[in-house]
Amino acid sequence: MQLKFLITGCHGDLAFSIAQIIKKKFKKAKILGTDIETNGIGNVIFDEIYKVPKVNSPRYSDEILKISKSVNLIIPSTEKEIIFFSKNRKKFKNKILINNEKIINLFLSKLKTQRFLRKNFYDFSLKLSLKLSDYSSSKKIPLPFFLKKISGSGNQNYKIVKNKTDLKNLNFYKKKDWVIEELLDPNAEEYTSAIIRLKNIKKIIIFKRKLHKLGHTLYAETFHNPEIEKKLVKIADKLNLNGALNIQFKIQKNQIKIFDINARLSSTVKMRDLIGFHDCLWWIQEKLEIPNKSPVNIKKNKILIKYFNEKVIN
Repeated sequence: MQLKFLITGCHGDLAFSIAQIIKKKFKKAKILGTDIETNGIGNVIFDEIYKVPKVNSPRYSDEILKISKSVNLIIPSTEKEIIFFSKNRKKFKNKILINNEKIINLFLSKLKTQRFLRKNFYDFSLKLSLKLSDYSSSKKIPLPFFLKKISGSGNQNYKIVKNKTDLKNLNFYKKKDWVIEELLDPNAEEYTSAIIRLKNIKKIIIFKRKLHKLGHTLYAETFHNPEIEKKLVKIADKLNLNGALNIQFKIQKNQIKIFDINARLSSTVKMRDLIGFHDCLWWIQEKLEIPNKSPVNIKKNKILIKYFNEKVIN
């Protein structure tokens, strides 16, 4: 039987990486993609691409339902579509590669994320996490501080508030959409960790990384610290995770400071796959009830870079 996959947001970086991983493992599989644009990087690798309306359109549900009828697994790659499929699981008879609704809802909000950490892993949490709507000039919050969207990912939609002029400009923001957070040392190294916790596998990998201005990881090197790895895996255990998490943090005064948790595969998924950390594949295999017979052999002390080349497609 030929496996059929549907990956949403197919012209995005994450969807492209997932498609590459599937092509490598399931050589005869058919990979369908959807996107709000007809053309993009997805044209290089997807077998068929369907243009769909934005996820908040009334037509989206019917169209994605029709496209997905014959596929074995749906893999939403954008945050808004992950939310859609999480809320509409019962509509789709197919299997969907997402975490449970409780975990998705928890980490959609930066405020809920920090509250969870403060309650369960206090040392990992930020000292400051406050709705912009709860801020007033009478509150003595030391400058500088970090201002970012209450939801979202990709290291975008943020600002460092440094002075009185920046404080005055806060009046122009939609206060319910933004959160004030502690500003971690801008010069400190940034780390991203991927955790996969399934019925028969529990693994973590950490990268020290450098980012592109658009928020994507361009350079990563493996970082091995058993003590930190053990601490981060405790978060997955606390959640009783059966899926994947991406945790982003810095280390200040020898202490982990987590500034973001994403309840999904992250954009370094292809980098991880290249060195034997096959979290995307392991998750797919469990969802499709395909036994994983390959030994786990994760390469250490590796440096990875990400780039794209131009390609003529017709």
